[in-house]
Amino acid sequence: MAYPWQYDESVQIGTDYRDENEVREYDERMRRLRDVAKEAADIAEAIAIEPDSTVWEIGTGTGECALQLSRMCKKVFAADVSHVMLAYARRKAEERRVENVEFELGGFLSGFQPDTQVDAIVSQLALHHLPDFWKSRALENTAQKLRKGGRFYLRDVVFPAQTPDFDAYFEALIAGIRKQGGDDFADKTVRHIKSEFSTLDWILEGMLDRAGLKILRKDFNGFLTAYVCEK
Repeated sequence: MAYPWQYDESVQIGTDYRDENEVREYDERMRRLRDVAKEAADIAEAIAIEPDSTVWEIGTGTGECALQLSRMCKKVFAADVSHVMLAYARRKAEERRVENVEFELGGFLSGFQPDTQVDAIVSQLALHHLPDFWKSRALENTAQKLRKGGRFYLRDVVFPAQTPDFDAYFEALIAGIRKQGGDDFADKTVRHIKSEFSTLDWILEGMLDRAGLKILRKDFNGFLTAYVCEK
């Protein structure tokens, strides 16, 4: 049911992924900076998927991870709030003749939801689009769609609470990103810190616990943190 106070996930904060050029540049940048095939293999191992597993990916973007995971499981539901992202992802699936990925319009709070509980849920670089109250609601909603014993893989920008000087931390971080990814990527990172809704780790970990998701592993790598959780 939609309520008048429901947060609108379709409103883009930061980069506007309703723009086809932005989506294409995003896909090219991710292919250049990340080894998505290895990431997907690592995720598949972390969430213990098997050939008959069903996976729900929230925030699929241009669909690369979903397409990789589809090789290792029965079905992937790949959801995103961007029509343009989904169109780009569907073209990829058609070109590669992948038929076990279902691309759907939806996010954490609205739109597509699987009809039954799934074996695993994956979300990367999407939860930070929600303010903290709505993150908590999102994780609770998400956990309800995960079978008992199923796993949730969450990777996102999370700020380490033990950082003594965040200004120095961000300066060093952005300098490293500028060196590795160029000025445009560094500028986008600045906008992310300034305008988007990344959360301190102890707050996010409390939300996961309250949602009934037990943290099995936490991997911190610079700007990004990955959590492997079990319901």
